[in-house]
Formats: sequence, C-alpha cells, structure tokens
Amino acid sequence: MPVKPTILIVEDDADCRSVLQDLLELNGYEVKTCPDAGHAVAAARAEPPALMLVDYMMPDADGGWVVQQLRDSGGKLAKIPIVLTSGSNEGRDIADRLGVRSLEKPFDVTRLLDLVRALVPQA
Repeated sequence: MPVKPTILIVEDDADCRSVLQDLLELNGYEVKTCPDAGHAVAAARAEPPALMLVDYMMPDADGGWVVQQLRDSGGKLAKIPIVLTSGSNEGRDIADRLGVRSLEKPFDVTRLLDLVRALVPQA
C-alpha cells in the first residue's frame, strides 16, 4: 500500500482546522494539525511534512514567522512547500515576499484541492 503524503495544517481556529483535516483526509492525504505557530515549527522539525497549510494570523506568531523559522533551518525543512492562508492583503503580501503560495479565506474547495495536488502529487 502506498504511503500517503502528510500535510501539516497550522490553524488556530478549531472548526477551520477540523474542516480542512476532513477534506484532505477524504482526498487521500495523511493530515496532522497544530493550533499555533510554535507547535507547528516543532512538529515540522520532528517529522517534516510534504506540505504545510499555515494560517497567517495566529495568537502566538504570524505565519510569516513559521516560514522564516523553517527556511532558516536549512536542509529539508527549508524546502517544505508552504501555503499561507489568509483573509487579508497583508497575508498575501507576506507570502509573496517570502516566496510561498497564498490561499484566500474563505476557501474555495476546488482551488484548495487543485493547489494541494499541484504541490504534493499523490503517492
């Protein structure tokens, strides 16, 4: 049986996190979740995922901080594809500046799945 690619969802809103997890699992991905930036960096360092969906606005640090921490780590962590999710222009601007993709909230499910599939083809 092929190994499912792992996606790490970093989202402080529990309902949003749950909906994303269900959607991605139904589409054949292994999903792990984190409620904040600090836990996300630790989780990625412990077990680098195939892709990260990172909320831009979180209580402990913004998604740009997560991207910078992983990029500064070098090696495999620096190469993890990251999508910043945001409902603000600031989040999209930060994503552009950091060289990562962005996805606007509220999510268009088709666009989300197309982006995930483009960044992490199924095993």
